[in-house]
Amino acid sequence: MKTLVKYLIAFVVIVMFNAGVALSQTLDEYIKKAQDSQKSGDLSRAVKIMSGAIQKYPDNAAAYSYLGLYTGMQAGQTKDFMEAGRLVTKSFEMLDKAVSLDANNPVPRFHRGLMGVNIPEFLGKLDLGINDLEILIKMSKESPQKVSKDILISGYQFLAQGYQKKKETQKAILVLKKLIKLAPETELAKKAEKTIAELSKTKPAQETKKKKPDPAKITGLKQQVKNDPNNPVRLIELGKAYMDNKDFEEAGKVLKKAIELDANNIKAYKLLVSALGELAGKGYDERIYEDTDLRTNLAFEIMRVLDKACEISPGDIELRFLRGIIGVEMPFFVQKLEQAIVDLNWILKSDATDSTKADALYWLGKAYQKKAMTYWIKVVTKYSKSKASQNVFAGLRPAFKRVDLAKYQTPVLTIDFVLGFRDELPPQTAVWIETKEGAFVKTIYVSGFSGHAKEKQVNLPTWSESSKFVDVDGVTSASIDLGHHIYVWDLNDNSGKKVNPGEYIIKVEVAYWPSMEYQMVSATINLGKNQEQAVTEEGNLIPYLEVKYYPSK
Repeated sequence: MKTLVKYLIAFVVIVMFNAGVALSQTLDEYIKKAQDSQKSGDLSRAVKIMSGAIQKYPDNAAAYSYLGLYTGMQAGQTKDFMEAGRLVTKSFEMLDKAVSLDANNPVPRFHRGLMGVNIPEFLGKLDLGINDLEILIKMSKESPQKVSKDILISGYQFLAQGYQKKKETQKAILVLKKLIKLAPETELAKKAEKTIAELSKTKPAQETKKKKPDPAKITGLKQQVKNDPNNPVRLIELGKAYMDNKDFEEAGKVLKKAIELDANNIKAYKLLVSALGELAGKGYDERIYEDTDLRTNLAFEIMRVLDKACEISPGDIELRFLRGIIGVEMPFFVQKLEQAIVDLNWILKSDATDSTKADALYWLGKAYQKKAMTYWIKVVTKYSKSKASQNVFAGLRPAFKRVDLAKYQTPVLTIDFVLGFRDELPPQTAVWIETKEGAFVKTIYVSGFSGHAKEKQVNLPTWSESSKFVDVDGVTSASIDLGHHIYVWDLNDNSGKKVNPGEYIIKVEVAYWPSMEYQMVSATINLGKNQEQAVTEEGNLIPYLEVKYYPSK
């Protein structure tokens, strides 16, 4: 979002003085005052000024467009994810209104296009943004005097960015070449040339495993689809066959095509939700390195498909129940918990079976449990020094576990710690060893996202800097959460070699999101001939760390 603000600040001046449309002097003054407020850092005043402008000019596209622009900029400044989402939604309401008032005005098209390609893809505005920028460029060809050169150059720049997000590399390269031709020898042109060079080197991602030949059933259905490509029934049959073969990516592609041909086919929607759910259920893996938003995008896509299906068939018990369950399970930022509660209460009043109603009650309990946690999270983040905050941590702190040393050959070191907080999502956690001089020895454990995303998205800065990700492949596993955790170190370093006697530092780092709570604790212990123990008790996120050394018997 902060990147979006940077771009908007850079281009608001361009659009202000190169709109290519006739505005009254009074509206120009509104825009100028709003721009001055924005430049001074007072976006709230800029929004207030443009809100006044639309009161005076309720049918003016430019007034709504600038209001949408500044509202979008506000979204990029807030640290509150929910508030950012609300502001983005409001921004697009204004921009959509502007385009509806004057679809041939380049200013709203540029503003909405710029917003669409810069906000996170999972918000579902990328295609809209690309379309707006394509229309803007088409306008410039049909009426060159209507679109200024500065806006056109920026339009090419952001259109290329949108194509890159869609992984449409050749389209991006073509647009960047047009930018270079339009603005030769500029910094933008040099940057475009560099991007073209990088895109030209990019090779399609190779499958890690050679794909097995299709079963005879799928081969036969593919031939039927080839002979009758616009038959949704055949496509659904093929999608179902792919599902049975556990090829969920291909199933998704085929079922989406079926829905394009028959937008009201509930069977296709149900199968597509299942396919997307299977893809999302794979957990974090190496795909995260290429696209850190992969699972986020899947979450939003699943809900969009379910919402459309329920709109078509609101009385379908299976669909409403499914949307209720998935809505509860979704991360907080998808913002479907309230809708899920409505769906599950609807199930209780429907003709559903007793078994389904029992499940609905269970998921309603889970839903309200999640709602309850949001209040405790607010206490901890907004009133961290209060007694109420300590009550939260006390209420969340779990019982301790124990390790069976008979299962291990000494010498070994046990690392025993507690995670004392629960956020909307499980935290990112790392456990590792360093020498007393601070040299990295070995990672004992790291959470799935951090281990796979590596330098693409650093959530654990101390571990990342120390380990340089040299040994993550063997120790990365599912995220741990609130509770007591024990790990055992066999005293081997990351190369498998036994470490020398001496002092070592055991470190545990944890980062929560979206609360942004963070803590790192450490304990120093001597590895020698005698049994040793070290305990660290500090903070609330990792309130207890105990390390014990057991020498050879």
